[in-house]
Amino acid sequence: MASTETASLSSLERYRRIIYVIRLCARICGADISSPDWHWSWLTRLIVSLCLCFYIGTFYTIYVGVIVHKDWTILMDAACCLGAGVQGLTKLFCVIAHRHALRESQEFLDATFMEYEQKHMGYQQVLMDGIAMTMRGINSFVVFNCVALLVVIAIPATYYILYNEKHVIIQFLLPGIDPNTNTGFLILSGIHIGLLSLGAFGQFAGDMYLFVFINNLPMLKNILGCGLQDLNDLLDDNCSQAELHAEMVKIVNLHQQYLRLLEHTQRIFFHPIFVQIFATASGILCTMFCMLIGVWPGAPAYLGYSIVTLYFYCGLGNIVELSNEDCCTIIYTKCQWYRLPIPYQKLLLFMLHKSQDVQNLTIGNMMPLSMNTAVQLSKAIYSILMLLLSSE
Repeated sequence: MASTETASLSSLERYRRIIYVIRLCARICGADISSPDWHWSWLTRLIVSLCLCFYIGTFYTIYVGVIVHKDWTILMDAACCLGAGVQGLTKLFCVIAHRHALRESQEFLDATFMEYEQKHMGYQQVLMDGIAMTMRGINSFVVFNCVALLVVIAIPATYYILYNEKHVIIQFLLPGIDPNTNTGFLILSGIHIGLLSLGAFGQFAGDMYLFVFINNLPMLKNILGCGLQDLNDLLDDNCSQAELHAEMVKIVNLHQQYLRLLEHTQRIFFHPIFVQIFATASGILCTMFCMLIGVWPGAPAYLGYSIVTLYFYCGLGNIVELSNEDCCTIIYTKCQWYRLPIPYQKLLLFMLHKSQDVQNLTIGNMMPLSMNTAVQLSKAIYSILMLLLSSE
């Protein structure tokens, strides 16, 4: 029934439903920056305070493990979740700092869906294909995140129920709460579940804003292709100079908006991408080490989540790279530029130059964000892991 209702929605309604869900998750974390009336509220300050308390609690946990119990493996265990906390706070501060650019990009996509779903079937099909791909990606990401979260929580619960063994969900201790007692273990488990759930909402909102912006770049590129085809049709119909000029203005404006959306995405998520890749790669290394020495029962679930997240982010970089390459191809091959007046030919040449000169997503300007980078990082993680195990 729900799938039938979704299928009957227009592309604009589907896009707005996606944004509504993302804003709902962001609102829970006090960061509904899509609202023009957003300001630092008590909830935002509470979330930031909880993040800082999480850092302090993690360092306290490391102190207890290393200094009190002489257990150096706690460093690896605690580092896994500390990275996730750093990711969350980085995304929060960056989207707040660039909230105007993010809001502008969101409104631009809304206006694009509203404008082009009123045009002919070619544009409508491009919009429907684009929003369908976005919804498939979001649904897959939601399902996987929920499964990973439930498994991470369920494994310690299973050990406690079946074997009466107390394994904390994450390495996060608080003074005065003893995890070796039943009461202390249950209190800590409840705190851990709350932190993981809150973090999941915040991480999802930040990741999905990036995903929606990046995943709509191919759609804008295909809309540009439809516009160039309309230009060809006008040339075949021997249109007037005014009609040709109006169509060229639309094409140039759309290309500029494509480049502006990409520039906004690069600016908003420059630091989150760097922190995400670095923290995720470090988390994979630490989690694999914990799993191999057997100190964290929930390590396999968190490892799966981290690997998928790493390749998810690097895959977004590939989408941008392929979209930029296709944009150049479309401008050159789909338009009968040789039939245009010389000034318009020069305009298309300028568009082609701008498309060839655009910068793809990077990891801190140090390496490209791509699947090849993900493979190289995976090899590096394996090499470091083998080095750690050989020196253990």
